[in-house]
Amino acid sequence: MLLFLIAALHGSLHFIDDDYPKALAEARAQHKAVFIDFWATWCHSCLSMQRFVLSDPGMKPVSDEVVWLSIETEAEKNRPAVEKYPLDGWPTFLVIDPDSEQVIGRWLGSSSVKEMRAFVEDGARKYRAKGKLDAAEAAQRDGDQARIRGDLKAAADAYGRSVALSKPGDAQRSERLTLYVSALRKLDTPEAARTCVELGLKEARKLGNSAVALDFVSYADNCGERLPKGDALARKMRQLAIARIREVLHEKDAPLAADDRSDGLSTLAQMLDDAAKHEEAVAAMRERARLLEAAAAAAPDATMASTFDPHRTDTYLYLGEPEKAERLLAQREKEMSEDYNPPARLARVYFEEKKLAEAEAAVDRALSKMTRGQRRLGILGLKAKILGAEGKPSDAVVREQLEVSRELPKTQRNPQLEAKLEEQLRRSKGQATR
Repeated sequence: MLLFLIAALHGSLHFIDDDYPKALAEARAQHKAVFIDFWATWCHSCLSMQRFVLSDPGMKPVSDEVVWLSIETEAEKNRPAVEKYPLDGWPTFLVIDPDSEQVIGRWLGSSSVKEMRAFVEDGARKYRAKGKLDAAEAAQRDGDQARIRGDLKAAADAYGRSVALSKPGDAQRSERLTLYVSALRKLDTPEAARTCVELGLKEARKLGNSAVALDFVSYADNCGERLPKGDALARKMRQLAIARIREVLHEKDAPLAADDRSDGLSTLAQMLDDAAKHEEAVAAMRERARLLEAAAAAAPDATMASTFDPHRTDTYLYLGEPEKAERLLAQREKEMSEDYNPPARLARVYFEEKKLAEAEAAVDRALSKMTRGQRRLGILGLKAKILGAEGKPSDAVVREQLEVSRELPKTQRNPQLEAKLEEQLRRSKGQATR
């Protein structure tokens, strides 16, 4: 049912759902590139992009430029595609050459309709050029291929070259900057973190007021958190990030979806809290609540309105208003009875309120509707916490967590989490034998 709704919400774009071989075959027959939307049912930004950007009439001019493919990353049949193209986050949009299966375009996170349309046009042009790329495009392609190989250092170096080689006014430069800082952040070394922050300080005011600008300063600021405590550059980056986020959000005509503004306000509040400016953080979150409530009220149906549920839940909990989240999610569970997300979110709210019996019942309802994917791993973790708070044994849940983690595509597995779960089970077994 959910897949049907998502397909319907793509508007004039005719997507092939969860069939990578079919999309390749059609693209080869039609001599077109393949556009891939990697998404997940729990990813609010993925749903926002599908419901408010990809379905927008403004995408119609590029409807015939590529073969459109959506890949739900937790579906077992999509494992080969998910392992072939590692993701740094959700959503990720790729344009690939169907003949070589090489990435010729990569977009991380949200965008405006105009930005996404330009991304598709650029990918289609690169495919038609068949290797006739300028130096910046060639460097970006090298970065994309290195990322697929898992060579983060080579990816960061190549993306850095693509930025340096970009011509003034190049429409792709802003996304190349985002790819570069994302790769530096993923590399996670002191040298990469410092390079990332220096880049953020240099470029943050050159990206205009867009979702890309918000992502860029957020990534650069995150790099600053990996520098030694009290580092002067990190402090400077934090101050600039707060200022830039405020500037972007202040522009009423900025090309930002409600979801993008919501993300920006949440990031701003977190930074303000870290700076001991709690009253300003609360004000940002109250603005976020108003924004999300208005967006949900304007949605044509419950499915569209539910796009904003995760952010509304987080906001109400932050503001100490869990009863609002309870009412919202209880109603949403009635409206979307086959969707695991409302009871999963409700379980978290009940747990925060220490309503443990209600939390356990809600988490069980969510698990009964879920497949064995990455999201199930997190919900099992919530159930283990609930059982622990109730004084009940949780070994069976932890064992299932470990099993689910080991079944994930190799690009999504978390060795540290698996080691932690194994240690929990060893400790529990040791206590039981005493």
